[in-house]
Order: sequence, then structure tokens, then C-alpha cells
Amino acid sequence: MRIAIMGSGGVGAYAGAWLQQAGEEVHFIARGAHLAALRERGLRIEHPDKPLQLPTVNATDDPSAVGLVDLVIFAVKLFDTDTAAAAMGPLVGPGTRVLTLQNGIDSAAMIRRHLGSDASVIEGVIYVSAVIERPGVIRSPGGFHIIVADRAGGDAVMARLAQVADGLPGLTVKLSDDSRHTVWEKFVSLASLSGATALLRARMGAILGHPETRAFQRQLIDECIAVARAEGVALRDGLTDEVMDKLAFMPPSFRASMAEDLERGNRLELRWLSGRVHALGQAHGVPTPGHTAVFRGLVLHEQGRA
Repeated sequence: MRIAIMGSGGVGAYAGAWLQQAGEEVHFIARGAHLAALRERGLRIEHPDKPLQLPTVNATDDPSAVGLVDLVIFAVKLFDTDTAAAAMGPLVGPGTRVLTLQNGIDSAAMIRRHLGSDASVIEGVIYVSAVIERPGVIRSPGGFHIIVADRAGGDAVMARLAQVADGLPGLTVKLSDDSRHTVWEKFVSLASLSGATALLRARMGAILGHPETRAFQRQLIDECIAVARAEGVALRDGLTDEVMDKLAFMPPSFRASMAEDLERGNRLELRWLSGRVHALGQAHGVPTPGHTAVFRGLVLHEQGRA
């Protein structure tokens, strides 16, 4: 397959690196110093158990230089969605599938505003911790490395993607028949751990290791589930315990990318995470004191440092 990674930051570059390692033709859309490093030195994944070095990668800041592809993996930050989706046209033809791995619950609708309602935009999620450590280098502390994508009615591109990843040590692809639940379950986890690790300026081991902060983490999960149910998404009983168990599986050093961005002075996806829970809670009359505290406590930082 010809694959374009639209947004070659931590998540996009991580997934694209392993797909290239599997033998696929991957094109990384990047910019700035990261793009220059990819062109000059290739791409490196720093991982405690599964490091990967690609000496040469296809990298550009111009989608028209790539042309039509079979699959676009859309992994830009949410605040860059409109700009990236508008620039994606040269990559997308009638047979192209756009798999969004963005955070939040609004990604597919935002992309379709630019590609049209008939575009094949496939909802998906990725469970991985990966950030740009320095230009051309992605750091992951380990833990989960799973893409869950909409099966799309047996779509051949999604089936091929799962086949390509089969046996890769650093990436697994699973297909789902209920993408709405898949996206909301990721949102419950991501919004909650992002909120906790960013607001508390702490990593998961410390948060789960103290009874008060562990209770706060659980509260954030419960609030997300309550908002989901108010939206008509019937998330299953026991999901809070499942998410807490997953967080306990993470390396103690784990924190969400929003916490990394906060420390580095970058823009935050706050408005689409805890801010979205806060807004939906207000719309449905569902109390969300934890996420409201996260949103209000971080809103002055959401544009990053000038």
C-alpha cells in the first residue's frame, strides 16, 4: 500500500515507522526541524524494548509531491485539523481511505467538512505513548501500541492494514464493528488521564500511588462515562475499573501528550478533551466538577507560551 502520514509527530511517526518496517511505502508529511531531520538522518523510535531505526524515509511538507495514496493516517493535533484537512486534497482519490487517529470525539466530522460527506473517513483510535524527543527521534516509554479501526463493512484497505501489522513487535491493528463505542472508550481514557497528568503535573505511577489523586483519576473517568451516556452512548458497566486497570499497566513514568505539551509550552488539546466533557456536561445537566477544574485550571495555558 501507499500510505501517507498526515501529521508525523509522536503518534503519526510511530505508526508510520512500523508500517514502513513491515515493507509498505510510507510518506511522512512533516514540517520544520523535524522534517529536516527526517530527510537528513531518517527516523528513530526510542523504546525500552522495541527500538527501531529507519536510516531513510520519504518525508515532505507538500502533499502534492506525494500524490494519491491508498491510505492516509491522519494524526495531527486537533487544533491543526482544519489546516491539515484542507491541505490533504492531493492525497485523496476515490479509492483513498482516511483513517483518523486523532484524540477526542469530533475528528471525523471535522475532516469531512473539508473532504465532503462522501469521503471515506474511517474512525479509529491508537493506544500508544509517543512524543517527539528531538527532531527525527520519537520516544515511547512502552506500554500499549494498538490501533483500533472501524472495520468499515469489510473494507479491503482496513483488512490489509491489519494484515500488514500482524506479527509486528511494535504495532498491532484490530478492527471494530462499532466505531462510535471505540472512539468514546478511547475518549474516556484519554480525556481522563490527560486531565490528571496535566493538571497535577505528575506521572501515572505517582497519581495511582496516592489515595487522593487515585480517587481524582477515577472521578474523571466516571464523569466521562456519565457524559457519554447522556449523549446516548451506552458504555458498559465496569468500564471505570477496566480503564483504571489499563492505567495501572502503564509504565510509572507515563503521562499523556497534553502533559508533555504543557511542560514544553506547546499548544494544548484541552478544549477537545476536558473542555469537551465540561461543555457536554453543561449541555446535558450532568455534573463534571473534575473536568471543569481541569479545563478552568489549564485554560490560560491552552495557547502555549508565546
